[in-house]
Amino acid sequence: MPAFPNIGLRRAAGSSDSDNRAGAMWMIASCIAATAMSVAVRLLSDTMPSVQLAFLRSSFGIFLLAPVFLRAAVRHEKMPVRFTRPWLHLIRGLLFAMATTSGFYALAHLPLATATTLFFLAPVFATVFAALFAGEAVGRRRWSAVAAAFGGALIILRPGIVPLDLTMVIAVGSSLVFALALLITRPVSEADGAASIMLSSAVVSSLALVIPALGVWVPVPVAAWGLVAVVVLASSGRMIADVRSYSLADAGFLAPFAFLRLLFIAAAGWIIFREGIDGPTLAGASVIVGSSVFIAWREARLRRH
Repeated sequence: MPAFPNIGLRRAAGSSDSDNRAGAMWMIASCIAATAMSVAVRLLSDTMPSVQLAFLRSSFGIFLLAPVFLRAAVRHEKMPVRFTRPWLHLIRGLLFAMATTSGFYALAHLPLATATTLFFLAPVFATVFAALFAGEAVGRRRWSAVAAAFGGALIILRPGIVPLDLTMVIAVGSSLVFALALLITRPVSEADGAASIMLSSAVVSSLALVIPALGVWVPVPVAAWGLVAVVVLASSGRMIADVRSYSLADAGFLAPFAFLRLLFIAAAGWIIFREGIDGPTLAGASVIVGSSVFIAWREARLRRH
């Protein structure tokens, strides 16, 4: 599924070297977790439909969150759960369910590196949506990077040269939907806190996916439950690692480390599934990654000033 950039957390300018190092280590941990999740999703693709796996991921995520809240309550720690903007929580959860399901479908049917590259369009879409709907000023440099990223996507899709691959379109759609969820995340997290949005995402996604999942449900072999656990644990661990990394270091500093995920997943795809990367995909990936790194760096630089 798409990358999980900055979820509305804004690190103050002037992070120390130790904070940057810690943030980089958390980001590398996020990349490893994302790679494990992507490989597990692909291995499960012949066992169950993507919507069933997305439902299991969300529903078991609730059980992972429950001990966290229980532990906080026992220790009398302040972890407020409030929903002052319930409609935004609902919309965000629905968008998250759509992005997860379509992202899992893309991972199941595309080469892992290709799907992951298209997922990196999410922060590019987020920049566009922030300008259109949130009134954020986007200068010509970032607009140029946005245009370049979309050009990189066209290099991969090659419309008019090869038949349009519907699965690639679904991967791009997953990034677009995830970017909309990111746009909602910032005001919701500022109003209600990270704990609230994590809980609402898991609950709303589970409720939204339960009927579609039951409509195509297949029995899960005993051996497959281990891979389901990898998907659940790795996706949750990745989210935690992302939150920790962006709370410690600047997004601009972290951007190159975030794109290590593409290298890890490409290596896993080649080693495990013997998937190579063709020339147009490699060229398009280079353009998208370079553009996304520049956007993250530019946004961080503007915030510092």
